[in-house]
Amino acid sequence: MIRIPSFSDIGGIYMKTPRERKIFIVEDNDMHSMMMDYLLSRENTFQIFKFKSGEECLQRLNLNPDIIILDYGLPGINGMETFEKIKKYNSGIPVLVVTENKNMQIAQQFLNAGAYDYIFKEQNAFNKLNSAIDKVFQVIAKKENEAGGKRTLLLVGGLILLVAVSCIISYMVLK
Repeated sequence: MIRIPSFSDIGGIYMKTPRERKIFIVEDNDMHSMMMDYLLSRENTFQIFKFKSGEECLQRLNLNPDIIILDYGLPGINGMETFEKIKKYNSGIPVLVVTENKNMQIAQQFLNAGAYDYIFKEQNAFNKLNSAIDKVFQVIAKKENEAGGKRTLLLVGGLILLVAVSCIISYMVLK
């Protein structure tokens, strides 16, 4: 089960609600794609977009997904090439590789290139995927909260500066 932190308007910054979170599933196996969609939708209301190829995913990156779940063995360009193009588009998008390919060199290549996790499609793969997604959203929530605190500090500082300038101008005019 994915535990999504409560997102709200914290510190003057708008934070996404779970319904606004977008997850891309890039998987050519219809059964695996439906299973991931079902498991992610069971207790959460993410916007889930499913693609059967890397090319389809790359064409829709403008939707700014929060997480991409990527298979390695895809028709057309493979998962590594898709991954590299995703990272070139936006290096901050967390990518979770979920694949049947158990080649440790490929796994290490993905992880060295910045994949958030590399999960083998085995009996407990969906539990591992849920756990990884949970961790990604916790990191995202923490970053959004920190960014909100910084923006609030800037807003307060700007307000203090505005009041100080107003006082100086009022003093000069009344003098």
